[in-house]
Amino acid sequence: MTPPKTDRTRTTTRFFWGTLVALFAVVSIAAVAAFLHKPAPTHLDIPPTRLETALTESVEKARAEVVSDLDTYLDPVYAPAYAAIPRYADFHYSILGEYVELGEAALGQSSEALEQRLLAGFDARLTNAAAGIDATFVQAYRDTVETRIRQEAAPETFDLPLGEMTASAISDAVQRAKVTAPVAAMVALGGKSALKATAKLFAKKLATKVASKAAAKGIAKGGGIAAGAGGGALLCSWLGPGAAICGAAGALVVWLATDAAIIGLDEYFNRDEFEAELRLMLDKDRAAKRLVLENALTRKASAMEDFRLNQLAPAK
Repeated sequence: MTPPKTDRTRTTTRFFWGTLVALFAVVSIAAVAAFLHKPAPTHLDIPPTRLETALTESVEKARAEVVSDLDTYLDPVYAPAYAAIPRYADFHYSILGEYVELGEAALGQSSEALEQRLLAGFDARLTNAAAGIDATFVQAYRDTVETRIRQEAAPETFDLPLGEMTASAISDAVQRAKVTAPVAAMVALGGKSALKATAKLFAKKLATKVASKAAAKGIAKGGGIAAGAGGGALLCSWLGPGAAICGAAGALVVWLATDAAIIGLDEYFNRDEFEAELRLMLDKDRAAKRLVLENALTRKASAMEDFRLNQLAPAK
């Protein structure tokens, strides 16, 4: 027969079970609190699929941003050439310029001379512009990716530094952007030759024009030179044998005066058209170069849109 429990035994039992229940309650509350109150994040990371989307979709935005700014790069490439047109016209419509150009035409050097006077430094300026476009694209891509990732982040992580995986993926993608289908390489392959070909055609046309003018002036000068030589000889007849020298001088004066008069008339009627033709040549080439640069950026963007995270370097 079980002895009846004393009050002391009952109190001890109740205390034991009460303590267990209290401990269980405390542990449960602590577990729930730990679950509900996770430690604050220290870095910004987003899921791989969203990171991959940010990397690929940022390409087009960067491309569009750089395309809209292409004129900023083309202006310094073409500005010196446009500025050289009036100086070149001054030279062309001068007695010295006419004889120099006539000699260049005879030697087949008209194209090289035109390039030197109008397009000096053009290739170097275009190369520098293409390199600048590449650098701007890379920076625009980096900025766009980082902005996009922070837009994907939770508000409490917006200002945190990037996590190791995210930072490594961005860094590798940016490095790939630097070497994938460079714009400078596209320009080097064929972008420089078009203007030289156009300039060569213009120089050939100019050489023909200079030769035609020289022939026409030769006919016009014929009678004038004879008259000048005769007048000079008559004026200096008192010198005896020296009259021949005066005759030659008179012929030279008439020759140069005829040159100056014909060149002046040519400049008066044709200079504006001459300069306009040169500007049109540059305008057309600039439009063509802009298209080359746009196509190069589109090709670069197309190659970059195939990026995948498993192709990027793993975080170290």
